[in-house]
Order: sequence, then C-alpha cells, then structure tokens
Amino acid sequence: MNKNVVDLDDQMLADFRDEAHDIISAIDVHLQNARGKSDPAHLTSIQREVFNLRYKGKSVAAPLINLTSHRLADYVTTCKELNEGSIEDIQAFVDKIQSLLEGDMTAGGTDTAEFVRELPSKRAPDIDPNWLKKANVEALLVIPQRSMATILERELAACGYRSSVTQTSFEAIELAVRTRPDFIIVAKTIDELSGVDLANALQAMPKTRAIPTAVLTSDAPNHPSLQDLPCRTAIIRKGNAFGEDLAEALARFNIT
Repeated sequence: MNKNVVDLDDQMLADFRDEAHDIISAIDVHLQNARGKSDPAHLTSIQREVFNLRYKGKSVAAPLINLTSHRLADYVTTCKELNEGSIEDIQAFVDKIQSLLEGDMTAGGTDTAEFVRELPSKRAPDIDPNWLKKANVEALLVIPQRSMATILERELAACGYRSSVTQTSFEAIELAVRTRPDFIIVAKTIDELSGVDLANALQAMPKTRAIPTAVLTSDAPNHPSLQDLPCRTAIIRKGNAFGEDLAEALARFNIT
C-alpha cells in the first residue's frame, strides 16, 4: 500500500481520536449536570453529542467504537428521561468508549459479538434490565419506522430478549456479521434493499446464513412480493396476527 495512503489513514484515526475524546468529555459534563439537576435539555445535548460521534466514526476503521456508539445512539434515542438508571447506563457506555480510545481502536482479536452483549440493555418500563442481560438472547431489528421498532422491542423485552435497531439495510449486514444476533427481524420495505433482498443476502453469506430471519409485513404470506424469500424465513404480519406470528416465529427458531 502507498505510504502516503497509510499516513493519511493514521492521521484520520488520530484526528478522530482527538475529536472523540472531546465528545466523550462533553457527554461526561452533561451527565454530571444531570446528576445535579433534572432537565430535559441534558438528554437532548447528550443525544446530539452521541449522533455526532456516530457520524465522525463512520469515516475511520474503529469497529469497536462504532459498534459501541451505535448501541449508545440506539439507547439514547429510546431514552425518555435521565433517571439514575439511565445515567448509570450511559456512563457505562462512555467509560467503555473512553477505554477504547486509549487503547487499540481497530478491534484486534476481540470477539465483537461477545463485546456488544456486555453493553447495557435498553430500559423498558416494568422490565428489569438485569433480566434481559441474564437471558442473553439478542435480536437485530431492521425497521425504518421508529414507532414500529419500539412496539417490537417492547414485545421482545417482555420475553426477556435484548434488541438493537438499525434503519438501513447496509448497516444491518455489517451488524449481522459483527454482532451475530440470535435472530433478525427485517421490515419488508427498508431502503434501496427490501426485506426480501436483505433476507436473501444474509442467507447467501456463510457468516450469517445460520441466523434465523423473519420479515415483518402487512401482506399475506402468499403475496407475490414475498415469493422470493428464502424458504427458512419466517413471516410476521402486522395487525391482529402480529402476536401469534411473532410467537410462532420464535418457537420455530427455537428461541427460548
């Protein structure tokens, strides 16, 4: 590889490290302020900083930091308030990113699937996050609509399952490879790739073909738009059949 290219990559990584340190320091300040005084503005400021970190991380080879910031962004997006529990969770994310910034950001031989399962679970009302961690069953939801994703997350949390969400098909492929979830639920309509396309892509790759996948759709199972689904893909219908289809899919996947 051209030495100038290597030098440029190293410089970009060094610049990102400096910028990320500044962002993490800013989040730390907002957390300290939230401990002293309850104010919704603190959460808004933290969300802004986290999304900034996500944006900057996409340009460099820092997979563990990008995975952690994705989980943190997913967490703060669904966070309703900065109570004692959520402050503790966000601080755990911040501490993890800080330690990564001070070490090897390129992942090395780290098992990324085990790594992300040690991160805090999103908190759902009336559900103990320690129970989710103990169950250690992880779902990846590829759902562009945040409201639909929230409903599905709530249903899965009630079963004791952790979940992470992405709105894009291309990020879903990366997350599936790196985090190896126990199962994946994709919306039929996503972006340039449909849920059918994504299910076929995951089925085609040795790294992901063993991960059970279901498609969330408003269509009947025999609808022509679903005819190209891999035969092992489950179908979860929206509406009255949703709960029954979800339970049937989990039983079919032997998810317990």
